[in-house]
Amino acid sequence: RPILGLPCHDLLEIMLEVSEEGMYIPAHIWTPHFSLFGAFSGFDTIEECFEDLKKFAFDKDDTVKTFTASVLSRFVNTAKQKEAIEILLQLCHEENELVRTEAYDAIGCYCEESVVKSLEKAVLSEKDGLARSYAIDSWIYVQQHLCTNETEVIGYLNAILEKESNNNCILNCLYGKYSFGEKNVLNEILNYIKNTDYHIRYSVLAIIQLILEDENYTEECKRKIKITLTELLKREKANAVKEQAEEIMRWL
Repeated sequence: RPILGLPCHDLLEIMLEVSEEGMYIPAHIWTPHFSLFGAFSGFDTIEECFEDLKKFAFDKDDTVKTFTASVLSRFVNTAKQKEAIEILLQLCHEENELVRTEAYDAIGCYCEESVVKSLEKAVLSEKDGLARSYAIDSWIYVQQHLCTNETEVIGYLNAILEKESNNNCILNCLYGKYSFGEKNVLNEILNYIKNTDYHIRYSVLAIIQLILEDENYTEECKRKIKITLTELLKREKANAVKEQAEEIMRWL
């Protein structure tokens, strides 16, 4: 069969120049010779192949910028880490809230003090509730990996909670406090399972999963979660929430 003597990166660039709505799928990537992971491709990872993403971060299409932010989370501990952080910091200031949300989420993969400071500024200035909740979530994740002083982290989260009204943000702050040792907030977290917004109920289930992934949870914690989910399943109408709750109960 014919061989296209063109690098994957160049083909992607040509496609995007024709239409930014195109979809590029590297099929048959393990074919032995000239595929993406073939012996003669010159690449060992998808990130290495498509590393020149900087120009897409400034594309006029917000969908392209959102995708770029997502991909930029994959350069942790590589030579491109510094550049990836710089681009993500710029995307954190984009006009479109979905681009900012994706950028906040992605930058949380980079556990550096500079990222902490940038996320703290974002938490203070971000007007969109969902985007702000992602900034808080990433801030907590980075702090967990930097082994930061627990008292200082909880104090910062309490300061946010004093002014915060968005339920997603409040939930993330409560989980942050829980993960840094303040286990008595579990009841507050579980109480949000009664919220009328099924998105919030689903978020609570996601937090419950994170709690159960920690091997240090107590039997009392497990008991409270079981009671909460049992009551939820008696009345839950949203299939996504119900299925997720049933999955956790099976695991318990």
